[in-house]
Amino acid sequence: MFDLSFAEIAIIFLVAIIFIGPKDVPVVVRAVMRFVRTLKGWGREIRAAFDDMAKESGLKDMADEFEGDVRMIRGDDGKWYESYQLPSSPLEGEDKGGGAKDEQRPS
Repeated sequence: MFDLSFAEIAIIFLVAIIFIGPKDVPVVVRAVMRFVRTLKGWGREIRAAFDDMAKESGLKDMADEFEGDVRMIRGDDGKWYESYQLPSSPLEGEDKGGGAKDEQRPS
């Protein structure tokens, strides 16, 4: 979650043992983990609320319609062609391009 390496976690643990004391470290770790779980729960609730609002407002439908319109471009000859598909991540293959296909514009 915080992108910490093993060495960084070990240093934090050693500092906690020095300042908190070896007896209280497990108690503090449990309290911190409980707090992190609570924050994650709140984040899920907020994300769900925003997803519900977007669904109710029709934003998802509008975004899908816009994406469909963007996929088709008009060429110099007046015909509609499918635009190239860009990969959503750099790890995806580069063979996703649609190329120029002579098609009617979708409604």
